[in-house]
Parts: sequence; structure tokens; C-alpha cells
Amino acid sequence: MKEAVDSEDGKLLKEAMVDEMASLHKNEAWGLVELPARRKPIGRKCVLKKKKNAKGKVEKYKARMVAKGYS
Repeated sequence: MKEAVDSEDGKLLKEAMVDEMASLHKNEAWGLVELPARRKPIGRKCVLKKKKNAKGKVEKYKARMVAKGYS
């Protein structure tokens, strides 16, 4: 993520990440809970994408928080 934020589009990508986290919080999509004994937490990563129109011009920057691995 640091590489993306430090890029020339970094400000717009960071804004997309903040919007995604706000959306997850608003929709109560996740919450902090106690981890059961002898269990590992599921990892997560942020997927960043540039949405382009038919002419190839960037229209929108999107970020998605996704789970890594399986439970």
C-alpha cells in the first residue's frame, strides 16, 4: 500500500481507501471480537483499482478490503 500511496495517483488512491473503510464501518460489515483459543486471525489486504472508460481515461479509483486465506 505504501507504494500506491507514494505514487503520482497516491492522493486519490488514499481517498478511495478511506471511503472503503468508512463504508465498511457504516454498514457494520465487521467488528472486533475475542479470538478463540488456538486460532489464528484471518489476514486481509486492500485491492486497489483504476476504473477506466472506453477511451482508456481513468474515471474512478476504487479500493476493496478483502480477506486473505480461509477460516
